[in-house]
Amino acid sequence: MNLKQIFGALFVAAFMLSLAAVPASAGSVGYKIGVQSGTTSDTYAAESLPNAVVHGFDTIDLALAALKQGDVQFVMGDLPTLKYYEAEADSGVSVVASFGAEDFGIGVPLGESELLDAINMALGEVISSGDYDAIFAVSFGNEIVVLTDDTDASTATVYPEDPTAGGKLDGILQDNGTIVFGSDTTYPPFESLDEDGNCVGFDCDIADAIAGKLAAHYGLDNFSATMKTKTWDELLAFTYDDYDLTLSAMTKTVQRAEQTQFTRAYYSSKQGILGTSDSPAITGVDDLNTVVDVADEDEGGLPGLSLVVSAGALGAIGLRRRR
Repeated sequence: MNLKQIFGALFVAAFMLSLAAVPASAGSVGYKIGVQSGTTSDTYAAESLPNAVVHGFDTIDLALAALKQGDVQFVMGDLPTLKYYEAEADSGVSVVASFGAEDFGIGVPLGESELLDAINMALGEVISSGDYDAIFAVSFGNEIVVLTDDTDASTATVYPEDPTAGGKLDGILQDNGTIVFGSDTTYPPFESLDEDGNCVGFDCDIADAIAGKLAAHYGLDNFSATMKTKTWDELLAFTYDDYDLTLSAMTKTVQRAEQTQFTRAYYSSKQGILGTSDSPAITGVDDLNTVVDVADEDEGGLPGLSLVVSAGALGAIGLRRRR
């Protein structure tokens, strides 16, 4: 290499490093990601993927439709739900990555400690009796059961006896003949409605099993669980105005725990990323922070060239010809 070539190489290297230091601008194009609004996927994208263009949808199936139509390039959500859609005939979508670990809990109104204790006891019996494994197999087949045991010294070890008159547990046991779970029934394989309007899925079966344990312990006849359809936004308000508990593939988070109590974990999940054959190739969630076309000739960039920056790895910087 002669002196001219050396100086040329040094100039290109310095130029690329200077571009890498430039933040995403109005001429930048981030990957378009669909999420269900208000979910932990939505929160993760907002906090950890600043270069992505995040589109929020009311339900996960609307996000999926946007992916298939090319309005977004990826969908983020709970891995089991994304795998459910992947498995549908001629789905045209596939899970391209997974990440993180989350635990789902059943929401209980603040201040209702007796109800929390009763549900924790019933759920514990569902798990220890083997009923949980059977329910799990119906929804998830031969997948290995991995369930976080997040019980602690505050988790009930006995059922509340003689519940306080006027309390929510007393009302459920004495007056209603049913325990009502609020659920966003658009989220298979956890909860969805069949052709007859019946709730089907893992959460629906867990609700029935919990009701059965409560009925057995308190000697109740004709006691059952009811799944009341609510929107995700309604559930996140935690009003509990016309339902007793929240059972809707809801991740236990510190922020939500300020508005509701959570039972012990009843499902342990991961986040996933869904794409199509037209989606850019990625190897992990950090790649979703990629910025494309930073240089724009109208913005004073280098004509005919575009910069591809993977914010997950500073070394992934290169120039390519704009198509």
